[in-house]
This record gives sequence, C-alpha cells and structure tokens, in this order.
Amino acid sequence: MLRDASPRMVDMGGGWGLAPAGWGVGLAALGAAFGQLLGTTPLAVLGATVGAVSGAFAPTIYDAVRDRNRKQDALPATAELVSTHHGPASLLAPDRRVVSFAGREAELAALEAWCADPVGAPMRLVTGPGGVGKTRLMLELAARLGHQWGFVVVTEDQEATALAHWREVTDKPLLLVVDYAETRERLNVLVRSVVGDGGGRVRLLLLARSEGEWWDRLGSGERPVREAHARATVEQMVLSADVAAGVSDADLIDAAVGDFARVLGVEPAPSVVVDADEGRGRMLDLHAAALVGVLTAAQEAGVGAVRVDLGVVLEDLLSHEVRFWLGSAEAAGLCAGPSGLTVTALGQVVAAGTLLGAADRASGVALLGRVPGVPQSVKVAEWLGGLYPAEPGQGWLGGLRPDRLAELHVTRQLAESPELAAGCLTDLDEGQARQALTVLGRASADYEPARELLGRILPLISGVAASLEAPRETLEAISAAIPFPSLAMAEADAIIVGKILATFPAGDRSGEYARWLSLSASLTAQLGRPGEALPVEQQAVTIRRELAELYPDRYRPDLADSLSNLGITFSELGRPNEALPVTQEAVTIYRELAELYSHLYRPDLAASLSDLGIRFWELGRPDEALPAAQEAVTIRRELAGLYPDRYRPDLADSLSNLGITFSELGRPREALPVTQEATTIYRELAELHPDRYRPDLAASLSNLGVYFSQLGRPDEALPVTQEAATIYRELAGLYPDRYRPDLAGSLSNLGIRFSELGRPDEALPATQEATTIYRELAGLYPDRYRPDLAGSLSNLGVRFSELGRPDEALPATQEAVTIRRELAGLYPDRYRADLAVSLSNLGAWLSELGRPDEALPATQEAATIYRELAGLYPDRYRADLAGSLSNLGVWLSELGRLDEALPATQEAVTIYRELAGLYPDRYRADLAVSLSNLGNRLWELGRPDEALSAEQEAVTIRRELAELHPDLADSLSNLGSTFSELGHPDETDEAAREVSEDLGL
Repeated sequence: MLRDASPRMVDMGGGWGLAPAGWGVGLAALGAAFGQLLGTTPLAVLGATVGAVSGAFAPTIYDAVRDRNRKQDALPATAELVSTHHGPASLLAPDRRVVSFAGREAELAALEAWCADPVGAPMRLVTGPGGVGKTRLMLELAARLGHQWGFVVVTEDQEATALAHWREVTDKPLLLVVDYAETRERLNVLVRSVVGDGGGRVRLLLLARSEGEWWDRLGSGERPVREAHARATVEQMVLSADVAAGVSDADLIDAAVGDFARVLGVEPAPSVVVDADEGRGRMLDLHAAALVGVLTAAQEAGVGAVRVDLGVVLEDLLSHEVRFWLGSAEAAGLCAGPSGLTVTALGQVVAAGTLLGAADRASGVALLGRVPGVPQSVKVAEWLGGLYPAEPGQGWLGGLRPDRLAELHVTRQLAESPELAAGCLTDLDEGQARQALTVLGRASADYEPARELLGRILPLISGVAASLEAPRETLEAISAAIPFPSLAMAEADAIIVGKILATFPAGDRSGEYARWLSLSASLTAQLGRPGEALPVEQQAVTIRRELAELYPDRYRPDLADSLSNLGITFSELGRPNEALPVTQEAVTIYRELAELYSHLYRPDLAASLSDLGIRFWELGRPDEALPAAQEAVTIRRELAGLYPDRYRPDLADSLSNLGITFSELGRPREALPVTQEATTIYRELAELHPDRYRPDLAASLSNLGVYFSQLGRPDEALPVTQEAATIYRELAGLYPDRYRPDLAGSLSNLGIRFSELGRPDEALPATQEATTIYRELAGLYPDRYRPDLAGSLSNLGVRFSELGRPDEALPATQEAVTIRRELAGLYPDRYRADLAVSLSNLGAWLSELGRPDEALPATQEAATIYRELAGLYPDRYRADLAGSLSNLGVWLSELGRLDEALPATQEAVTIYRELAGLYPDRYRADLAVSLSNLGNRLWELGRPDEALSAEQEAVTIRRELAELHPDLADSLSNLGSTFSELGHPDETDEAAREVSEDLGL
C-alpha cells in the first residue's frame, strides 16, 4: 500500500537570534546575512543558500524560528516546571537537542559515506522501533554534513515541490528527509523527483518504524524508481537499541543526567541507578530514565541514589507530566470548585487532543465535547492549546510528545474508558480519522491494549470510513495510514479502497487503477470473501496483461504480482486446477526478471515458488511440489541471513510449506524440523506483532501437531494443537468471516489428537463443533468447503465409533463417502485418497453393525485405490494400503472366506514390518496389530503353531509400547486363546493373570 505523510522545511541551525521583522524584507535579500549568522554555528546546515529559497517557504521558516525562540525563552531556571509553558517530556524531543549525541558512529559513518559518494544510491531507508534514535541520527547527520549541504525535512504537501524549490536557487548538495515514511501520502512523487533530478547531488533519507506493504508498494513505480527502491532495500539500515559496542546504558544515562540538570538549572542527581531486563534499552527510554532521575532528585531534597525501573520509565515520566498538567490547570483556575476538572479529566482531555488534534480554536472547543464530563469551554481549550501547541503549519493543536509517551497515554486512557473511546472514535472527519488510525496503529506495535482497542473499535472506524466523502488524495492518505496486512483494520481499508476505485472514470485501463483493484481484491480475500475478490483480481490481471504487452519493462512485474494473487484466490475457492497455470505463469515471469535483476526480484521468485508448491500438493502432486518448495526455502534462507528483519517471516512461510510437502510425501521425519523452525520464528514475530503473525503461528502449530501425530508422538501433538485452537477461537471471535474455517480445522485436529490419546469423550465435542462450522460454510461456498465438510464428517464417524456408537457413525461416514466420490470424479488426483479413507471407515462401521457383506465391497474399493496410489507414491500411501489390507482380511474372515483373508493379512504384516524398520515410533504399534490379526487368521485356519509365533511377536512389541499404548491386554487375551488351543493350560493361566494385572483386576 502507498504510505505517505506530512513534510516541513526546517533549518537546523543553532543560532536562533534572527529578529522576526527582518523577514518582511524578503528572503532573497537576507540570504547572505542569514548565512553569516548560521554559518558560525554547529548546525548551520542550510547556510546562506536557505535565504534564497522560494518565498513560499518564508512563513514556515519564520514560524519555526519564532516558535523555537519562544520555547527556549520559556525554559525554567529552576526545577519548577509547572511555571513554564512546556511539560518535562518536551525535553526529550530530538529537535530540542538537550542531550548530547552519543554512539551510532558506524551508522553515521555509513550515512556520511553515502552522501559523499558521487554515484551513491539516491535513497536510503532507516528503520527501527520507536525510541531507538532514528530522528536523533538524522539530526546528527545533518549537523555533520555542515553548511556545504542543504537539509530539508519534507512536510506534507511538499513532496512534489521541495526539490524543485531548492533547484530554483542552487545546485548545492541537498539531504531530503521524510520521517514516519510509512504513513506518508505521495511519497512516490518525491522519489520520482529525486531519481529524475538533473541538478547537483541529492539524497533522500526515509525514516520508518518498519518496512512493510507501504515499502513494497513504493517499489512498484516506473523502472528508475524500482531500481532506487531495490538499492535502498539492499542497503537498508536497521537500528537496534545498541548504539555502540563501547558505550553502556549506564554511560548514556550518566551523560544525559548532566545535560538535563544543566538545562533545568538544578544539581545533577547523586546517581541514577536503572533496573532493567537483559538487553539494551531504547535510547528514548534511557533518556527518559535520566530525566526522571533528575526530576525526582530535584523534588526530593537530599535524596541519595535515584532508582528507575526502565520497564516502566515512560509511566514514571508520564506521572511527572500529569503533575505538570495539574499545576498548570490549577494556575489557570480550571480545578477550583465542585465543577472543577479532576486529574482523570485532565488526562482524558490531553489524550483526546493528542489522538485527534484540532485545526483551530473552535475545533479545540468542540473536541472537549468528546470527553465525558468536560464542558466545551474556551478556557479549557486555550489551556490545552497552550500546553501542546501545534508545529508551524500543522493546525492549532499539537499533542503530547515524544510519540511513544503519547501512544502509551492515549492507549491507557481509551482502554480504561469505553465512553472516551466511543467519544473519540465517532463522527470523525477525514483529518481526525487519519490521525486516530495513525496513532493507534503505531501504538499497537508496543502495547497489547492498543491492539485490543483496535479490535473493539473497528465498527466505529468502519462507520467513519463508509460515510467519508473526500478527494482521492485524502482517501489514499487514509488508506496509507492503515497497516497492511492488519486484521483489525482490513474492513476499514477495504471500504476506503472501494471509494478510491470509485473516483476513477468508467473504463479506466491505467496501471494505477489496476493497482488499486489488486489491493481491493487482496483486502477482500483477507476478510474471508474470496468469491468477491476473484472478479476484481481477474480484472486487474486483464489490465496489467494489456499494459505488459505494451510496456513490458514497466508492467511485467505487476502482472506477475496479480497472477500470484489470482492463484491464491482460486486456491481459497477450492479450485486448484485453475490456480496452477496462473501461478506457473507468475513463476516464469519472476524467474526471467530475477535473472536480469537478481537483487530486486529473487524475493518475488521465492514467493511465487512457494505458492507453486502449494498448488501442486493441493492437486495431489507432492512430488512436483517438493523442488519448488525447496528452492523457495533456499532463496529465502539466503535473504534472511542478509536481512533478517525483512525476510525471516517469508522464510518461516516457506519452511511451513516445505513441511506440508514432506508430509504429503509420507516423510514426517523431514517435515518436523522445518516446521519447528517455522514455529520458532512465528512465535518470536507474534510476540512483537500479534496482529500480523498470530494467525501464522496458529497455522504452524497446527501443522506441528500433525507431524508429531504422524511420528507416533501424540502426547507432544496435543498441546501445540490446543494452543492453535485457542488462538483461532480468539481470532474467529473478532473476525468470523476470515477465521471460522481455520477454527474448524483446528478443532478437527484437536479431536484427532484426543482420539489418539484414548480420550474419545473429549474428542467428540471438538469434532462436532468443527462439523457444524463446515456445514454452514459449505452451504455458502460449496466449492471451497465441501471437501472440509467431508473430512469433518469422516472424523465424526470415527469419534462415534470410538465411543461404541456405530449406528451414529454410519450416516456421517456415508455422507462423507457421497461428497468425496463426487469430488474424486472431478479431481481424482486430489480426492481419491480421501475417498479411500472414507470407504475404509464405512467398511469398519458396517462390520461393527454386523453387516460384513456390505462392509466388504467398500473395503475392497479402498484397497484398490490405495494400491494404485502406493504404486505412484509409496512413501505416502504404503501405510494406508497396509491398513486397508488388514481391514480386508478381517471382513473376509467374518464372511468365512479364510483362504482369501490370509494373504491380505500377510501382505499387511509385510508392509508394516518394513515401515516399522524405518519409523519404529510411528509403525511398531501398527505392526503389533497386524501380527495379532495374522495370529487370528492362522488360528482360524487350524495352524496354531504359526499363530503362536505371530502372537508372541505382537506381545513382545506391545510390552515395550505398553506405557504409551495400554492395549497389551488384548494381545495377551489372544495369546491365551492360542495356548489353550495348543493344549498348554499353564501358559493360558499365566496369560490370564497378566490380563488381570494389566486391567487392575
């Protein structure tokens, strides 16, 4: 998604003594004088040239100078901060430069070298969580470049003009900076101007908390922009909390303590001792700890060492800010009398102002009406506006700073007061909606309550989106502010994107229109509505195919992207035969592109290969899926080694797909480790970004449970399956359209796990709930969910049988056979194996009901199918063939056809013996069962000596497995019968004693 935001042109000079009256003469005339004033300061980054920039920037620069003078004049000479116009948290603002810069020398050197390199990349991306020092790094870079370079922080609505204005007066090197790049509108316009610049050297530095869809979309422009984006991706700088190897957190805090004390005019705290968890603290937190220490020492005379808990330092700082609000409000007479404002009310007023802002004084007064119990008073509004004035050109009301402190406060206030949340997120105009989405979206990266809050208020936000009437540019900006992918915000984003599409003229065939079509389809599919997404994505493919024929360099990547999405949509609709060719075409395009531009398109090639693997195994062709899945893992492992923050999620995705492919090939031992690796990655990611990665974690846990089960380790399979079901239940409660199918799948798996552990009474309700969900879904989307319904019905039959209720098992299994027979007629490669499963079960239930003559043909058909499949995929289907042959032997025996029963049972024993040699954990129990069956067949044929040998081997195996499989009594009973037949009563009595002991009798 295109993510753009608001810019401002700023002179970072250190000397702010220029008189305001001088600006009335005109900027060009004052250029030289302004350059002299700033040229002697450490931060004279614009120098003389800034005075000659177009007069359009004069009000912005003048207001910035005036505002900075006012702020510095207002700094207190003592620690009585409530006597000033600014709270203590304002001292943490990076542009105040209260704390001397420290560390980041390696990063600064790299950025300086980038600026100095005549052929350097035009654009760099610096990412990192809030508070690690991105803005401080940018300001220090500007200072070090000195007056030889110009420096412009591009603000909103200046993307298309900032560089042009600069070039009108000079070809001096220029550093352009965009902060919060992930939230910006028209960022592509700025990049286009930078890469197409024919003047002097220009560098564009983008600062963002993370890359994501906004970054991917930025790279979808014309070829020069794509190439700049590709270089920036390769050279991306990710900031961690560790600012320098030789500088400790304690060193940074000690230095900051001195700086804060000097600015506040107080004695430094004797010492500030920080309690922290392992690992480095974020720069903002360390500076906040120093500030809290200084404030505490100033307020508590004679205090010794001040202890600060880094884990709650922002809360501590917020408490100082609250005291500042209260003192200033009391001084303004807002708290006096029975109707005076309480501390709670003051905090809610600040939260509402920070969340929504206000364009003018009247809007500030109206804002107060959103806060419960607070009157719409001009006096209160003036107090709030004086407390946090807006930046020049950014409206009337600003908000609490720094951002992480603001996000904490807003999240806490809205989470604690549903009335405040409802008031602040109802009837918003486009500016308020955008700001609210941005603040809460950022807050959700750090605070779990913010994520929960987004989920609760989604209907309110969606209502605002549905009623919003605004120009396309405004709609694009709001869409850009919504994280993607995001469960909480997908509905609102889909509504807004639909409005954007409506602004294009009828019959539009542009690439821009196709891009929004593709995004609309992705969002609709994300909401669990692939049937609605399909025609939209098909239209995007048609347009992009036409454009790719005319302009292949520009549009073939876009075509490949839409083809990949179309394949996914067909797959979600249960139409894998249509998904395969479009996915293959996408792979072909990306492979050709990757050969030409490896660094740019290898990630896309890996993604399409991963999709191709899925398409093949959906069609029952796992042998063709494997090489595609393995190639995808190889590429993504290399990429994740170079850029872990960017590609570890993709690696986890491909590892999961590879595990599925191994499982489909009957190789669970190889499926397990790659899936465990994927689960580990997803768990780490879900802790950082639950909105994005909890669904992936749940899917990986479900797969892990399947592979543990296939390896005969049901006790390890159960907890991961339960965790997956828990996550999906929570998600389905929030987003039923999207996650009820996944919940049903996890419940089916949970039923199987309980069954494997001999707990059928717990297995049945889980399976019944899964069947209910799938029946509802199959009624709505039969192509997609009838296969799942059949699988669930088949499982339900097994659960009833395990509970001794074969009369209830039979109709469920018959319905499963009917559905699967229809599916196998249409897609034999995909569904014949499933049909065989249901036929085997049908034979078993008919036999339990005393109808072996009806059981036999179903079992024979199942064995025939499994024999054909085992010939094609022995690793995958030989075990199923053996199970079917065992059943066949039993039914033939019940019908008195002993000569036919024996060879089927012997073949089953042979197969299980081979499998148990390879996978003893998985197949020794099955071997014991088949040996016991063989003993029965031999005994029925009057060959007790041979029967004894088979039963003894079965008992030996079962003794070893008794702790895990307490079915030893069955084998001992059979052995007792055989001994009796052979005339060995002593052995019979011994077997009976062991049976009694085993049963606790």
